[in-house]
Amino acid sequence: MKIRLTLFINIFICSLFFCALEPQIVNAQQAFRFENAPLRSALDSLMQWYPDNIVYLDHDIENITVWATCSQCTIRDALNALLGETQLQWMRLGNQIIIKKREQETIKQFINVSGVVRDSVTGECIAGATIMLKEISDQPIQTIKYWCSTNAFGFYALPKVQSNNYTLIARAVGYETFTHNLDLTNVESQILNIFLQQKEIVMSGVTVEGRRSVLSSAETFARGIYFRSVPSDQNQYLLDGGRIYNPSRFGGVLTTFNTAMLSDVQVALSGPPPFYGGRMGGIVDLALRGGMRHSFSASTSVGSFGSSLTLEGPIDNSSTFLISGRKGYPDATIQFFNSSVTPSDANSFEFTGKINHRISNNSQISLNGYISNDSYANDVSGVGEQLSNNFSWKNSMLNLRWSGVASPSLFLYSSLVYSRYNLELNHKFDFTQIPLANERLSSNYSIEDISLRAHAESYYDNEHTIHAGVEIVSRSVSGYVSEFSIQSAPFSLSELYLWELSVYLQDQWKILSNVLAEIGGRATNFTSKQGSFSAIDPRFSVITLLNEQTRAYASVSAVNQFIHTFRNSGVCLLYPTIFYYPSTEKLPPSTSLQAIIGIQRETSENAYRASTEIYYRITNNLHEFKTDTLLSTTNDISDLLLLGASRSYGAIFKIEKRLGDLTGSVTYNLSWNLQSFAEINNGVEFAPPFDRRHEIQFTSRYTLSEKWGLSLLCVYAPGQSYVVTPKATSTNPVNINVREKSEINALSYNDFLDVNGSRLPGFQRLEINASRRFDFGRLSGHFSIRFVNSYGLIDPFRWELDNSQPLRYRWKAIFRDTGIFPLYPSLEMTIKL
Repeated sequence: MKIRLTLFINIFICSLFFCALEPQIVNAQQAFRFENAPLRSALDSLMQWYPDNIVYLDHDIENITVWATCSQCTIRDALNALLGETQLQWMRLGNQIIIKKREQETIKQFINVSGVVRDSVTGECIAGATIMLKEISDQPIQTIKYWCSTNAFGFYALPKVQSNNYTLIARAVGYETFTHNLDLTNVESQILNIFLQQKEIVMSGVTVEGRRSVLSSAETFARGIYFRSVPSDQNQYLLDGGRIYNPSRFGGVLTTFNTAMLSDVQVALSGPPPFYGGRMGGIVDLALRGGMRHSFSASTSVGSFGSSLTLEGPIDNSSTFLISGRKGYPDATIQFFNSSVTPSDANSFEFTGKINHRISNNSQISLNGYISNDSYANDVSGVGEQLSNNFSWKNSMLNLRWSGVASPSLFLYSSLVYSRYNLELNHKFDFTQIPLANERLSSNYSIEDISLRAHAESYYDNEHTIHAGVEIVSRSVSGYVSEFSIQSAPFSLSELYLWELSVYLQDQWKILSNVLAEIGGRATNFTSKQGSFSAIDPRFSVITLLNEQTRAYASVSAVNQFIHTFRNSGVCLLYPTIFYYPSTEKLPPSTSLQAIIGIQRETSENAYRASTEIYYRITNNLHEFKTDTLLSTTNDISDLLLLGASRSYGAIFKIEKRLGDLTGSVTYNLSWNLQSFAEINNGVEFAPPFDRRHEIQFTSRYTLSEKWGLSLLCVYAPGQSYVVTPKATSTNPVNINVREKSEINALSYNDFLDVNGSRLPGFQRLEINASRRFDFGRLSGHFSIRFVNSYGLIDPFRWELDNSQPLRYRWKAIFRDTGIFPLYPSLEMTIKL
């Protein structure tokens, strides 16, 4: 009995053991093949072969057939093989296997929206247009979900827009608002090119930031544009990305560039982005129009100070042209109104042309050129001799540029630019008492660039926009400057060949919904046989929207300047006949660091705007030159160099009225600029000539009717309170003292030895303009009469000769305090077909 019980227990245990092992053994060896079998039948078979209980809902597996093959597979493999091609999934819950429909994954689909904004009539790209996306919903007020602005080529990009239905809104000054509904639910990307329709602007006096100082004729008599106590010589001028070295017009009666050719003007007064580099002054970046694409158009302007002709139109379905020529003669009519004044001979000629070809909707290529020639001449009579001066300065530029959209979030452009500037100064002495004893003196100079640039803009996401690029410049400089021209020792710049390589990067980062920062830098390597330099210019700026009407901003920027301007003495001091010289081992680069803080507030209707800005700038390795070099015979400009430092600081207050029949602005500049050199003024700081403690600018325009308009422009800057006089010692030729003086009467060697230590006299500019629009059949245009004071019409300097002095000091220029009045009239008529 005991043996039988023991045997029964052993058999029972073995049975339990084999029963426990049976599923694994079966699973390991199970194989099946289903061909177009109902899924219900297949699942029932699995429950027979495997010990697992399979649970499902009938309606989930109805009408589903399967094709599956499996060999030596587990329950997991079997279920995956059966359900792999269906919309069902399985999961184990305890001892049960549950089959149910797959859960639809919630995937947020993002779409890139991009395109180009153009003028519907001319086909011109519109820079600075605002693009907004509003989500379509049942809410009474639709909020703006995404927004951006077009770049200089009219390109916009809204990256990673969430899939939904939106209303796209495009706005630009002077154009009707564009709206379009977008369905972004079943697309991967959306390219939408926008054509805006022009509209008549009631606010004809809209103030465009920076445009007055660049394009109006109210510039100083030879100085061009002022940026925060920085001389205009340090400004950088770009025309469609091509460098123009010295486009200054004598007198400032004519605009610096022909406004009929321009589509956009960007003036970087504070915190220049890394795209720009090499100049410590302001940035003036001008964009040319591409020409009418639907019809031919011609316009001509004839006036007392200058005339111009502009032609534009289509070449074929994808190409347009635009050409313009302008001739200036500001001296031609002055004697009709003031017979006692003998004006100097001042003329200018300018030609601008552009051909634009659209390769596709997303890319285009353009070729543009610029040529200008300015001249000045005067005759000076002395005792037994006469001096004839003839000055000319010329600019030329040729620019081949391609731009295109590589993807909805990537914009590219590349350009190849040739640029040249040359200067000629000719002086001729005629001796009346000694026939044929004429004497000729001359100076000549040229700088020539060939530059290649590649630029990319990546619209990575809604928080980051990356700008990056590289530029390489091959530059040659040569020239000879006589001692008579600059009243200093003569020197030559003989065949200097330079290379400049720059790489820049910037991240436009939306830190918060109302805080936008720009972080970047520019790295430059400057190489020549005379020395090599490398530098990094960091740039940082931030802007925050305090509310819908108020914004505050700040920026810090550093600039290393490797090409320097000579305008320190002689005719270069008085007229826009400047020249440039490169850094060498003896002429180190100048460096500057500038910080700016500002705030701007607008009214709710944008009719009024008020702004305040405070700035501070320090400059090291500032270049100036010795002036008393009577015993020097050097031909090396570096032997005349003085190195120093400067600091500039001040504030700008501005109020604008932007809408309505009466528009205008009032600007007050308060500034200090102080320089220091160990060799000058015993190392004590002093004010340079371009330092203006106070300056007030007032502009206004009043629209009388649809036909008539009045405008007023006034600039006032009082004179200085200090003037530098020399210590007339042979052992200490450059040491000078500062003394107080109410005004300057002469700018000469004797009374104005060193330009570093005195400021120019007060400056007053007044223009009153009345204009009337007219239409005559297919012709339209306007007629205007302008009243201006004598700046730019009469040479502000009177020359005198002194044959008892050494050659370089045989002339001096005495300043004429012309004042605001009298005003001289000028007539102009413009006709457009």
